[in-house]
Amino acid sequence: MKATFLLIALAVAVNLRAEERFLLAADTQVIEVNREGRVTDLLRHPGHSGIYDAWRLPDGGVAYVHRGGLSVFDATKKLVMESAATRGEKGLEANSCAVLDGGSRIAFMDSGANRIRTVDRSGVVVGETPVPDLSSDPLHFRYRTVREIPGANAFWVCQYGRKTLLKIESGTGQVLQSIPIEPLLEPTAAVKKAFAITQCSDGTLLVATSTGGQLLRINQNGDKLACWTSQDLGVSCRYLLGMQCLENGDVLVACGDYHLKTPDEGSDLLVEMSSDGKIVWRLQRAQLVDQIEGIVDKTTGIEEMRITNVHAYDSEHLRDCLKVRR
Repeated sequence: MKATFLLIALAVAVNLRAEERFLLAADTQVIEVNREGRVTDLLRHPGHSGIYDAWRLPDGGVAYVHRGGLSVFDATKKLVMESAATRGEKGLEANSCAVLDGGSRIAFMDSGANRIRTVDRSGVVVGETPVPDLSSDPLHFRYRTVREIPGANAFWVCQYGRKTLLKIESGTGQVLQSIPIEPLLEPTAAVKKAFAITQCSDGTLLVATSTGGQLLRINQNGDKLACWTSQDLGVSCRYLLGMQCLENGDVLVACGDYHLKTPDEGSDLLVEMSSDGKIVWRLQRAQLVDQIEGIVDKTTGIEEMRITNVHAYDSEHLRDCLKVRR
């Protein structure tokens, strides 16, 4: 009886592992892969580029933000909703989104207008949250990741060029907390920016610095708990970008291969890091280049995947896809 139970448990565990999927935001496309590195789905739409953030929805659809705004597709990949970014004096740019209330609402960062716009699934604007006006900054250097803070009626956002994390009250836009990250990082020659933030189940925050190649773990008071460089982690990439915390305490980190000088320079596209900074799994460029058509850099001729963010889920249980199953 005991042996039978163990065999059933093992079969269930193997089956759950086989169902695990990773949705990757990749500039001009959204790629779904499994843990073995096999591409299991692909979504492209004409004219969409700068796709920085993508989420699988409970109904099997996909929501992503691209430079021009938010787009939502149903399970058949039909475009069913769009919400355009607002053009400001320096242009328009949307660059992050957060799925709210089990997929019934979606918030996205509208940097050109210095605000977080929230829409329902029909595209109706149901809320706007102003963020501090950065109109004096270059458009591309204003804001990056926006993430909902569970139970707090607030968002975490990254002020990219100003290297600052903000806790913003939803609706009012009141700044509840401001955390400069540069004093907490390891001193390096590389320029470090606040690209991505994610809050883990234990309440700690993880911050990725894009070109600076660092991952910072802090508590919600802004106290430094740990900091790793890409060299510390043994990760080969140009950037450390979007993240997702898993239930087992590990963290998925998207490793951007933009602007490569040599192919080996960006061999890692996605890594799973344990809480003590050990890489326990990685997805590499060599696994995708024969399956996916990337973007060829005109200067170097190198084909780049340009992964900026990741959303992990159980593809066989999409109703729970906004919960991390690992």
